[in-house]
Amino acid sequence: MQRTMLCVAIVAMVCVVGAAYAQDGDSWTDRISVSGYTHARYDTGDSVEDGFNFRRMFLNVISRVNDRTMGVITLSRAGGTATDVDLYNAFVDYKINEQWNVQVGQVPTWFGLEGWEGSSARGRLVLERAAIIEGGAAGTQGFYFKGAPDRGVWFRRNPVTAQEPLVVLGVCNGEFRAGDVNTAKDVSVDLKWQREWGLFGMSWLNGTMGDTAAGEENPREAFGAYARLFPAPWGLQAEWAGGEMMGDDRDGWYVQGMHAFEDHPGILFARWEQMSIEAGGTTTAQLPGSNSDYDALIVGYEYKLDDNNEITAQWTDAEWTARAAGVSTTSDASWGAVQWQYAFK
Repeated sequence: MQRTMLCVAIVAMVCVVGAAYAQDGDSWTDRISVSGYTHARYDTGDSVEDGFNFRRMFLNVISRVNDRTMGVITLSRAGGTATDVDLYNAFVDYKINEQWNVQVGQVPTWFGLEGWEGSSARGRLVLERAAIIEGGAAGTQGFYFKGAPDRGVWFRRNPVTAQEPLVVLGVCNGEFRAGDVNTAKDVSVDLKWQREWGLFGMSWLNGTMGDTAAGEENPREAFGAYARLFPAPWGLQAEWAGGEMMGDDRDGWYVQGMHAFEDHPGILFARWEQMSIEAGGTTTAQLPGSNSDYDALIVGYEYKLDDNNEITAQWTDAEWTARAAGVSTTSDASWGAVQWQYAFK
């Protein structure tokens, strides 16, 4: 309840600021913009609870106070049993000059492709991010299992020529949306190339993550690379990430094919995904606590009803295998869903 009231107060404050600008002669839309999306689903399968699910909601309030400064506040509500509205993003994006920008505050990650790309993006066809990024499969923890944001500062160098990448240099707590447990900070470098045919890039993260419950500090190190060929009508997407977190070595990848239909706004997609965890730490928060493998075949279809609405149907045929003391135990992690996305700007 306290977090909900805080978020309502923040939105009210931003609205008051916008009204003040309006009194000075500027229209509301000149200074304040609101965007967001919701995901409503019906889930079914052996690894999920059958029924309707409000998977996620994001509301962005953006204030452009001058030509150099933009403030962003994002309120979110995750699915499952969660009912609280959280402060997801809260940062200032300042234009230093024509080539450099800086973001300060609680900022979403620039890591990789699916970690960086929002859930409502047209390129994001699969309903959930890859397990190596988001986790969630049979209790696993990906590199961003607590969400994309972290608290810190990120410098962004915009490309001058078409051959140059977008370069992002970051320093953050490494504790997601929480304070740091020690003086060590995470550092990151992200390189992103945009082309007419698609995009590609690579990311590097090095630092630590605290396990306050066990009083431990563990390495959080990751390297990733990705590429996407836009479907025209055939497309291809692949991403890999590996490293160490919570005392375990983690490695995961996926390859995804796409076909955009020419006679209607639909895209058919299929993905093969794998993730492995080699347990090596002593942290009590380690999940699932053994050497483990995740394998999934994902097929789905997305249909765009209009500029604001789209429907996605997806089936995930997946298995999770835990390996401990020479014994392997395999469990079914299959599930399916039909999702309605409503997005607005």
